Amino acid sequence: MAAGEEALAVLKSIDASLKQLVVLSKTATPKEVASESDLDGQYGDPVIKASDPRDWTGPIQKGKRFSQCSSEYLMLVADRLDYFAEKAEKENALTASGKPVAPFNRRDAARARGWAKRVRDGWRASMGSSSEFDDPGARGQFADNTPLTDDDIPF
Repeated sequence: MAAGEEALAVLKSIDASLKQLVVLSKTATPKEVASESDLDGQYGDPVIKASDPRDWTGPIQKGKRFSQCSSEYLMLVADRLDYFAEKAEKENALTASGKPVAPFNRRDAARARGWAKRVRDGWRASMGSSSEFDDPGARGQFADNTPLTDDDIPF
């Protein structure tokens, strides 16, 4: 084997190793989870605006806030938002105001993971924490979506 061929074989081996390391680093790095202050902030509980993730087999969640969804659903949303962030970054996608789209998708993915963690840890929305349009009680329902009856009214 000539010296040039040997050097080329070594370089190909190094290239293959580097590609494996890149793949491993992407899977080994934990995804960002939003902080409690972010989740409690003005934009911390977004509304699901897109259709449900393709792997979701439960009821439709479009129109609900992150805080009203199951942790399983929110993890699918986070994965989808991460995918869209990578895609937007590759395409250099910009918002109407000229800002990159990818950071917004990543921030919402982190919020979805944060809400998934809260829900897994037993978090429940308080009746006074959301607007009357987001409050199940304002629609004549308990938080578990059972309808209110005359027997439920204390007067």
